[in-house]
Amino acid sequence: MSSSLLADKVVVVTGAGSGIGRATAILAADEGAAGVVVTDRDADGLGQTVAEIGARGVATESLVASIDQGGAPDELVALAVKTFGRLDAAVNNAGIRGRLATIDEVDDDLWDEVIRVNLHSVMRCVRAQLRQMYAQGSGAIVNVASAVLFGFQGQLAPYVASKAGVVGLTKVAALEAGPKGVRVNVVCPGRTDTPLFNAHASGDGPPKEKLVAAIPLGRTAAPVELADALLWLCSERSSFVNGEVLVVDGGRTVS
Repeated sequence: MSSSLLADKVVVVTGAGSGIGRATAILAADEGAAGVVVTDRDADGLGQTVAEIGARGVATESLVASIDQGGAPDELVALAVKTFGRLDAAVNNAGIRGRLATIDEVDDDLWDEVIRVNLHSVMRCVRAQLRQMYAQGSGAIVNVASAVLFGFQGQLAPYVASKAGVVGLTKVAALEAGPKGVRVNVVCPGRTDTPLFNAHASGDGPPKEKLVAAIPLGRTAAPVELADALLWLCSERSSFVNGEVLVVDGGRTVS
């Protein structure tokens, strides 16, 4: 077995313009991927990710798009297949938090936006990815949910509901896809040093010091620490792991 996690594999990463998505795409290149296909709605951020992958001598393609709009999930898979001939692994990372609101304050626009981006788009990504992987007879998909499912926080009903849906979707996909040679798992990140977390901590959320104090390891995760977990699940080193929920949160949910 190669010492590289993703030797000769073609990998798709959504939400790759910053944070966990960017770290995952770059680590995929470092771990021997034959090609990395990335997408994000932030053209500048995505361009930086592409530049860093290219600097490593790994072929890359990108799609600037909101993953919840139009045919972006199908376009992304088609781009991978057109460029590299196949799709071996996919990390569905794109998501939003939405503004804080108690359930009685949640309006339809807030609910619809968060569910559309965090759950509906993941379903459409998984659907497109499975169709290609079924045709190949192999593949691995990793969805990104949230450790907040195991240590609930108020004012995040749309976010929590959407991420719970991602876990449920993953379980059903794993059951259906396993017999066809495809594994589907989900990672639930805890508090990670990303633009999304820092905006939450400096904006309408609790102060960062309070959020970090609840983590037994005494710090937030670096994005690459989540990327390590995501890409392990994409690799042959997790070849008998299917339908699993992996919480990567520094122990916060057991404290």
